[in-house]
Amino acid sequence: MASVFLSYSREDRERIQPLAAALERAGHEVWWDRHIEGGEEFAGAIEEHLESADVVVVAWTCTSVKSAWVRDEAAAGRDGHRLVPLTLDGCMPPLGFRQYQTIDLTSWSGRAGSRALEPLRSAIEKAASRATGDKAAGSPKPIRPPHAAFSRRAAVAASIALMLLLGGALLYSRVFASDQISPKVELSRFAIVSAGLAPELPNLISQEVLAAFGAENAVAVMTAGPDGSGRGAPFVMDGSISRTGPIMRYAVNLRSRRSGVVLWSETYERDAADALAPKQAAVQASQIVRCGLWGAAAHKRRMSDQALSMYLKWCNEHWSGSGDETAELDAARAVTASVPDFSFGWSARALAAVPLALETTSADAKQLAKEAEDAARKSIELDDQNPEGYMALAGLLPLNRYDEREKLLKKAISVRRLECGCERLSYGDFLASVGRMEEAAEQYERGHAKMPLAPFSNIRLAHALYATGRHEEADRVLAEITELWPDASDVQLLKVKSAFWTKRYDDALAALRSPELHLARQQRDALVATFEALKGAGSERRVEAVSLLVHCASDPKRTDRLIVGALAALRDDTAALVAAQRLIASRGHRYADVLFEPNLAMARHSPAYAALVNRLGLPGYWRSTGQAPDICRDPGRPSFCGVA
Repeated sequence: MASVFLSYSREDRERIQPLAAALERAGHEVWWDRHIEGGEEFAGAIEEHLESADVVVVAWTCTSVKSAWVRDEAAAGRDGHRLVPLTLDGCMPPLGFRQYQTIDLTSWSGRAGSRALEPLRSAIEKAASRATGDKAAGSPKPIRPPHAAFSRRAAVAASIALMLLLGGALLYSRVFASDQISPKVELSRFAIVSAGLAPELPNLISQEVLAAFGAENAVAVMTAGPDGSGRGAPFVMDGSISRTGPIMRYAVNLRSRRSGVVLWSETYERDAADALAPKQAAVQASQIVRCGLWGAAAHKRRMSDQALSMYLKWCNEHWSGSGDETAELDAARAVTASVPDFSFGWSARALAAVPLALETTSADAKQLAKEAEDAARKSIELDDQNPEGYMALAGLLPLNRYDEREKLLKKAISVRRLECGCERLSYGDFLASVGRMEEAAEQYERGHAKMPLAPFSNIRLAHALYATGRHEEADRVLAEITELWPDASDVQLLKVKSAFWTKRYDDALAALRSPELHLARQQRDALVATFEALKGAGSERRVEAVSLLVHCASDPKRTDRLIVGALAALRDDTAALVAAQRLIASRGHRYADVLFEPNLAMARHSPAYAALVNRLGLPGYWRSTGQAPDICRDPGRPSFCGVA
């Protein structure tokens, strides 16, 4: 085991204590400044332990990046090839440390046995091995200053001077000569343009926008103070609030401060009695603005207003959509035509083409697949730190190429982190599809941390929590997202599906009666019959429900996870497995997660289940990676686990 020096900011002490305890529990000898004995000279004690440690673990946060002490300790670890950086809140490391892969612990729960700590444990072992090798090879120890209380400030000043002397030109070319945009937005006033509206509405929606953007993301929003602070942001977000009859309209604009051009504008219409309208409009607008400015900020040069407006149009289609299946792809094509060297324009094109290539049955499928692959590879060629390119390539792979898909998705989460956390969600989807649902839940938690108010991240997280038996946590997530998006169809669908596990059949039936629920009449009737049968309506109702469900399962447009789950809940395992096979064949590999849901527990012992997972090539993947599915850890595990 290694001797570990833990560098952190004093303001983060409460978050560091469980981390230190977890590392000690793993067998490491951990030193942090709480170990200083009474009367011991502070600077000398730190330097002594910093010099002798095998590994220097640095916890970057929005507080610690401002600390000269932490930067100095990190530099000692870096220069001695002992640095293991991590982030506790997603804040970007300071200059000089951004080229090192930073371990993301933003969603770590503080539990010592969490799998979220595995990358940290692995990195410490590797760093400790390097340190041991250097010592064995007789590498000279760093020369300690003649005075034990050597000034840290002097050390920082010396480091800066050396950097200016030896690398000034490089620093200038990377920072000062860069024409990249800064993803900062000043939040300006929302004007009331209709008589009779509450005067506090502008302030209310401004506060909702600030909350939707969050405090620790790459795209920062700020308010302009009386002293002019915040007015240096290159973009301005404003809007208006109006009312026509029973309809409220919240218009949101993004402008370029330099030119005054409106880069993006959208109007959100809500019922005047809807108290959630300001929050919902703020969340939706923040998703689009964060998407556009984050991607544009990664471009090597400043984009024109016209090009940025085109990219924001793609973000608008990607996040809210017009309902036209090709509108998103057309918007991305316009971006690549306007800015052919923009990596995120090409990855946008790839992401838009992938679902069309997989879902269409027309002769265009092969052409769309080629367009998606070419665009993904072009995005990586222009910027190999673009995670979207790797995600698109993973989405194009055939069903049984699990190893390749996982490598691409791991690559996606190892490079630049997306503002939406989508790379984590995509990897979580993969893990769920191969039965590693507990790990999937951890990935969903990390993705959820980036977009905590969005329906898509909450739905994935709640579903995984239900599937792993963490019902109380899942209930809490579902309740919170239902409170914000009570009419969202996907939220209501999860409420229906969760009833299979929670036995809240009346809640499911109430949701099925909602006109907002996007279900075909055949699906709705089949599910109503299912829950009435589960409530004890009699064998005739059960037979009717199974018949209706089987009919839905035979139609690629009507089958989904709910239909499979309903058949399993009614204990018709044969029909459930046939429906699962058809679903995966028609919708793709991501839908294989249905095989590992709790409802199919009894079906897993049937030869048909083993035949299905073999047909999908899953046992070969489990053997080659040594990663068996969660169900193989159960006491009554299926027979195929012996070869998995």
